Amino acid sequence: FTWGVTENHVAYFFMLGSPWCGTRHMRVVNLITCALAIRNKMSSTCVPCSSLDKSSLLSRAEVDSELQSSLPLWVSAKLAPSPSPSDGPSDLVESVERSFTAKNFQCALDAINGMGVIAEREGHHPDFHLTSYRDVRVVLYTHKVGGVTANDLQLAKMFDEEVQVTYSPKWLKEHPEAEKK
Repeated sequence: FTWGVTENHVAYFFMLGSPWCGTRHMRVVNLITCALAIRNKMSSTCVPCSSLDKSSLLSRAEVDSELQSSLPLWVSAKLAPSPSPSDGPSDLVESVERSFTAKNFQCALDAINGMGVIAEREGHHPDFHLTSYRDVRVVLYTHKVGGVTANDLQLAKMFDEEVQVTYSPKWLKEHPEAEKK
């Protein structure tokens, strides 16, 4: 790690990529900008969930169309809702999810942490699952309304554009669509 302050008095630190993920990648994290974005949501592109209701839900056809056209790494899925006594009986919840195998445990954590920073910035939080030390599954749905909204698709796009995942070479060979152009 090394840290400093820019001429605009913005703190930053450099973190060289771990030796397991390749040292050629250097991450720059601007701490103050990140904190301000979280606090003020000035750079937020997700709509605050408090303003959403059931009318915000996207149809399965709308979700599938968006996944096919701009989110090839994501799939539509159904998952059992969290049991809540006040909800009464409930159906399966529509979601979108992405699964991948990272090169190793540290690379899986790096990907989850990178997505976590974006989720916190946007105020919209996915479910992360890490199994078998490097298999990651990211599940997106809007908890408040119990299904997929435009926020979920927008967050998926942000993850794909802003987070560099170091994949397992074997997994990447089987999933060439994950290779960044």
